[in-house]
Amino acid sequence: MKLRLRKNLKNRRFIFYVKKYTADFETATWKKDETWVWAWAISQISENENFQYGTNIDEFMEFCRKSNNSYFYFHNLKFDGEFIIYWLLENGFKWVKSKKEVDNNTFTTIISDLGQFYNIEVYFKKQGKHVKKVSFFDSLKIIPFSVSEVAKSFKLQEQKLEIDYLKEREKGHKLTEQEIAYIKNDVVIMSKALKQIFDADLKKMTSARKRNF
Repeated sequence: MKLRLRKNLKNRRFIFYVKKYTADFETATWKKDETWVWAWAISQISENENFQYGTNIDEFMEFCRKSNNSYFYFHNLKFDGEFIIYWLLENGFKWVKSKKEVDNNTFTTIISDLGQFYNIEVYFKKQGKHVKKVSFFDSLKIIPFSVSEVAKSFKLQEQKLEIDYLKEREKGHKLTEQEIAYIKNDVVIMSKALKQIFDADLKKMTSARKRNF
């Protein structure tokens, strides 16, 4: 009984202390032969939104590196994940098939035969059993609706905004207030929706444990 309780408490601490964020990329769509991330944003899935943004994928990956083993949820990881994988390969990271092969600057993926992205794990450092990594997941697998539909279904104050996707923006483009508001709403909507779902799941788990003991 005591051993089981310790295991459950250990798992509960893990649930509480892993930081979780929603994330989003805005990418160039006005060129046929070239694209890049011209804006990124994150919002922490917690009481404190901790909204942050930037203007290139290098900044985003540096934020991930410093985030201390956090989880990031993209709403359609298949799209955003391709930019992450390209960045990894261009910056000296090596894809490995299993966690047994993990080393410094490696990454693993879970992608179905149909091209469905489920998970990308990036390992920045590995020393013995200790790793410094970041995990990317697909929130679309959890809430299979558009951001606009999520905002309405969860009755959130924030609603999906609009920008001109085809407007040409140079690399290093300084974001306008409208663009910042747009990408902020996208990540805050998803972080608030996921928080409701995660909180509900945690309450169910806690109630089940109370019944077991």
